[in-house]
Amino acid sequence: MAPSLKGEELLAVDSPFTGEGALDSSWLLRFDKASGGGYLNGVTISVTDLDVDLRYDTSLSPYFDGETQAVYAAANAHWSGAVLPG
Repeated sequence: MAPSLKGEELLAVDSPFTGEGALDSSWLLRFDKASGGGYLNGVTISVTDLDVDLRYDTSLSPYFDGETQAVYAAANAHWSGAVLPG
């Protein structure tokens, strides 16, 4: 059985095309190309070079779980208005 992961722990995915421009990129689960929607499953917070060839090859994200979803739901319930004037 796999150990329980928490939001403080990081997940890594291979991404040889990754660079620092990928920071803050969304990780979507069950992405639907037709609607453009999916479930937010992570956000790239760092990139690294695991094979030490001087090229980024891995993206890192905190693990998103039910606890993370609860934070987003609480924030959504207390919407304070538009961020940009408009």
